[in-house]
Amino acid sequence: MFAYIVRRLTYGAITLLALSFIVFVLMQQAGDPLQRLFGNPLLTPEYKENLRVLYGLDQPMLTQYWIWLQNFVQYESGSGQILNATTLTASLGVLVVGTALLSRLDRQWKGAAILGLWAVAGLVALRSVQFRLDWGNSFDSGAVKVWNEVFERIGGTFRLGIATLFLALTIGVALGIYQATKQYSFFDQLGTVGAFVAFSTPIFVVGVGLQILAAFYLERWTGVKFFFVAGMTGDNYSQLTFLQQIGDIVRHLTLPALSIALISTAGYSRFQRASMLEVLSSDYLRTAKAKGLSRRKILIKHAARNALLPIVTVVSLDFALIIGGAIITESIFGWPGLGSRYIEAINGLDYPVVMAIVMMIGAAIVVMNVVADILYGVLDPRVRYD
Repeated sequence: MFAYIVRRLTYGAITLLALSFIVFVLMQQAGDPLQRLFGNPLLTPEYKENLRVLYGLDQPMLTQYWIWLQNFVQYESGSGQILNATTLTASLGVLVVGTALLSRLDRQWKGAAILGLWAVAGLVALRSVQFRLDWGNSFDSGAVKVWNEVFERIGGTFRLGIATLFLALTIGVALGIYQATKQYSFFDQLGTVGAFVAFSTPIFVVGVGLQILAAFYLERWTGVKFFFVAGMTGDNYSQLTFLQQIGDIVRHLTLPALSIALISTAGYSRFQRASMLEVLSSDYLRTAKAKGLSRRKILIKHAARNALLPIVTVVSLDFALIIGGAIITESIFGWPGLGSRYIEAINGLDYPVVMAIVMMIGAAIVVMNVVADILYGVLDPRVRYD
């Protein structure tokens, strides 16, 4: 299992490297990020040139990419020496080769040997080097570090993503299981039509529709403001009690989370329904019925657990869709997260911010896929990784 995880993470690192190069080239082709400043008649040619040199834009594209790659992930040794991407790649290469050689051994202790190799490497790294990231400065914000900008907003996106996953999984899985147990009933047919409608509706239509129906018209009909359509908290948030703060967060979070979760819920319900129907027609479930087990025990303990396996893969692959939906939804609802900052960075050709956010999303997708493989082995004892 450990050797398999190492291989997957190695392939993921190669994928992220290719992703970074492709995105960097596309951003370079999109235009000059400083062009909008050069329309200012007060800027002298010397200042413009100094600005290009400051941001490294006077260098060829490949040189700029290499500098960015070396600075993106760094380790600083105890003596103050910077270990850049080249040194890190070589170190990881040695570990990967060592892991590959040990995994070919026909010995019972090869797993322990691989684990020991990485444990020693991790211990040496933690004791002798200091991890740090240098993602550069934002072109829009001047001297503001990209690291600070990203992590000031990542909490908002994380909160929105967790709420979206919770709603989508809770509603989607429950709907799928119920539809499978009531196959071809009116509720099943209604759920199928609703899922296709929700899945084919653009997310910006869903977001604006929820703002109109659940916020504007609901307040107009009842005279009570249930939900907010902008921001993450109210202006008087700090003056509220603890329970009032939770209520304020929920009222701001509900509509943007629902707008993303609606599409994911439609997909989860369809996958769960199909998987549940397959499990319900299996031999071992007929055997459980013949033994006289209760319907509730059969559905929950035996059928639902095995029917969840496809959902694990769907959730890991759907992670990118949720982040992509958050990018649009955050702009619609004025949510202060990475998505709205990402849109601003693309419009302003802010290379460092775009690269940082894309790499974070890519790394999260790689990790989520590895986690899905591990959960497969936990949920299904038949799954084994050599």
